[in-house]
Amino acid sequence: MNNLDFDNMTIDQLTVALDLDEEERELLESIENDEWVSIPNEKEEITRLRQMAIADRSRQKIEVNLSMQDTNEIYDLAEQLGISVSAVVQEVMHKYLEGEVIEASNLLNAMFEENARDVARIGGS
Repeated sequence: MNNLDFDNMTIDQLTVALDLDEEERELLESIENDEWVSIPNEKEEITRLRQMAIADRSRQKIEVNLSMQDTNEIYDLAEQLGISVSAVVQEVMHKYLEGEVIEASNLLNAMFEENARDVARIGGS
């Protein structure tokens, strides 16, 4: 391989000379066809990707068994929103843990109590 002129070889010749597999050949073709672009702020991008990797590693996987009805509703919701099922479940759980999602019975009780206060306030005037 010492005497090969790689700069003047075709992709087919390089594939044979370097014993490239199909994936490596496709990568070589994309490079040769200028399908790759430089990243303007390489250091910032590396930092951003590193932070994403660290955040991803810090997540834990939790398995949950759900009824078929609940599962179907989650899949339907994900399709309506155009996001993944995982993203739907993560969002619902996050909102619940942040107190943004409450049980329907609690909501009805809160609405009833608020209406009762309004009636008392109006009646007391």
